[in-house]
Amino acid sequence: MGTPPLAAYLHTLVTVAAVVLCYRFAISPAVRAIAHRPTPLVLITGVMPAVVLAFLPPPDPGPIRWLVIFVIALLTWQGATSDYDVTEPIGPQRLDKRIFLVLGAASCFWPPALLAWMGVYCGRLRGWKHHAMMPLRLLKAYLAWVLVAAPFAPSGSAPALLLVLGCVSLSHYVKPAWSKARLGPRPWSWVWHNRTHYLMASAYSWGWARFLRPEAVSRALRRVRHLDRPVNVLAMAVEAAGLIAFLDRRLLITVLVATVLFNLAVALASGILFWENIGTNTALAITVGLLPDAEYDTAFGWPAALLVFVVLLLSAADLLWQPWHLGWWDSPFTARVHWRVETASGARQGLYNGFMCPYEREFGRVLGYFLTSEPVLHDHLGIVWDRQLRDLIVQADGDPDRLRDLKKTYGRVQKDEQRAREHVAFLTTMFDRLNSGAPKGPLPRSLHWLKAPGGQLYRWGDLPPYRGDEPVRRITIRYEERCYRPATGDFALLTDDVIHEIDLIPPKPDHGSTSCATSSSTAAPTSESC
Repeated sequence: MGTPPLAAYLHTLVTVAAVVLCYRFAISPAVRAIAHRPTPLVLITGVMPAVVLAFLPPPDPGPIRWLVIFVIALLTWQGATSDYDVTEPIGPQRLDKRIFLVLGAASCFWPPALLAWMGVYCGRLRGWKHHAMMPLRLLKAYLAWVLVAAPFAPSGSAPALLLVLGCVSLSHYVKPAWSKARLGPRPWSWVWHNRTHYLMASAYSWGWARFLRPEAVSRALRRVRHLDRPVNVLAMAVEAAGLIAFLDRRLLITVLVATVLFNLAVALASGILFWENIGTNTALAITVGLLPDAEYDTAFGWPAALLVFVVLLLSAADLLWQPWHLGWWDSPFTARVHWRVETASGARQGLYNGFMCPYEREFGRVLGYFLTSEPVLHDHLGIVWDRQLRDLIVQADGDPDRLRDLKKTYGRVQKDEQRAREHVAFLTTMFDRLNSGAPKGPLPRSLHWLKAPGGQLYRWGDLPPYRGDEPVRRITIRYEERCYRPATGDFALLTDDVIHEIDLIPPKPDHGSTSCATSSSTAAPTSESC
């Protein structure tokens, strides 16, 4: 295999630059602009790319076409099978899902339909959330490539497409490595001083794998705590490997497979499941392995690796797209709001985040701190951004008085009466309508196993999970503080207070309108930009 001529490298360089600029200044703003517009306006606006491409020969993405179809199918499955927000009218939501399915099928064969598809998914179906961002950005990059390649480079631009898609994928790992390197005074501070096994302990306290006995988890934590530094080194190496992945095709495949294994390890250790990333990077690795050598020479080697390096640095600086930072210090202390229900038969069950789809992510993370006047020390799963605070939490070793002093000094009260009232109204309306027979989602109960999984697997606790088998007559909201004591390996429940109770009206045959002014304001789409 000979070295490609300079002209081929320049063609690839120019095409990559054009696609990245189109992504940054055309596609991304367009999706953001239409995402929360009414569906008819989204469909009308989505026709714009078709006008540009109507009289031009479509560019040939080669085998990458099958990768794009797979990612479209993956996210269409998630959006079409997610539950309804039953506090809002069901009819329009059902129509949005049907339109979304049609647009997904059309996008597989006609790329301009992707703009409208992304508008519906990110807006009406609330799909623009952390775990779907990488595959969504990959599809935005593909649409940008189509718009650039059709008029200017209908042939020979597939290597540029591969480079851009690889940059989008790998930037979601390089950025966290960069964030971890900036946490301490030295780039290796996180690797040397983070106690990653605390993440496993806090995830267990939060609700992951609570079907396991605490003694078994304690034994496992005592064994793995000696592996913190090797695990940290490996994690940083996998995340940063994208910087050199395009030196060779086999190296790129290896890095992509490593990211898949990394995400599986994260899910096993913490209950955070990036199944969208796992599926997308698996498909991307297979696609790279099937690409013909001669046509993709310019996508590998030193020139390509240097170009990718520059694009990844720009994305890490938030100048192209904005992957999340994902750098923190793990601590063994968690404070969380929990929801419980009492059914019509008197059974008490846990209302875990898996039942709260389409707000599974919000209820699985830190929702509810606005209901309590307790100062909060940390974010999701007990993570903090100050190593000194992490050390002080560890030194407190679960002592309530020392933790109370830390909360007064470092904590922040997030109580908000307005948000609390809206949250209570949301839960009341939701369960009144479910009690009256409103459908929870588009799938019948017999086909519920076809529903796409969530990304926050905190679906276990002190009580069996509520699955909607009975009407609910009372909702109890509790504030809990738990701590893993490293010295003894014990899990301690420090605080368990009832902060609100909601008594529901028994269902009646004519009960339940289809409107709710305050609906889901406390679980609205996140502030992340499309």
